[in-house]
Amino acid sequence: MPPPAPGHPVTAGVLITNPRDHLLLVHPNKTDAPWQLPGGIVEQGESPLDAVRRESREELGLDLDIRVFDLFAVEWLQASRPGRRDRMAFLFAGPVLEPADTDRITLQRDELDAWRWATRAEAESLLHPAIAARIVGPLQTPGSAVYLETRHEGAL
Repeated sequence: MPPPAPGHPVTAGVLITNPRDHLLLVHPNKTDAPWQLPGGIVEQGESPLDAVRRESREELGLDLDIRVFDLFAVEWLQASRPGRRDRMAFLFAGPVLEPADTDRITLQRDELDAWRWATRAEAESLLHPAIAARIVGPLQTPGSAVYLETRHEGAL
């Protein structure tokens, strides 16, 4: 297998809320893993928007209407330790799901073991701190994307 191409790996995630402004979180089926937002790696030849739509279908069994202007934030993340690469993370504001929508959630069991609604405060304590830090301001404000950078003091 050839070495990875130079450049930054890319991920895409989605902020899904309910009418009470709770955030949908998913839990990987790995021991001691923190909760996450739905999403994942952008595959070769795939846009971040296409990736977040695909990941929502795969992880939750939901076809979400996520559009270009739903971009919430783009973040460059500096590698946190030797052997890791810097990466780009795209975060989209997804739809507000009604109870009938959540009744259709079907988890991708080979990757996830649970999902839940969380208040903003709960999400901050359940998510990895770097992910929680991306969730600032109103969660459903189309056209107000933010660019962020995460650097690590003394890293690499």
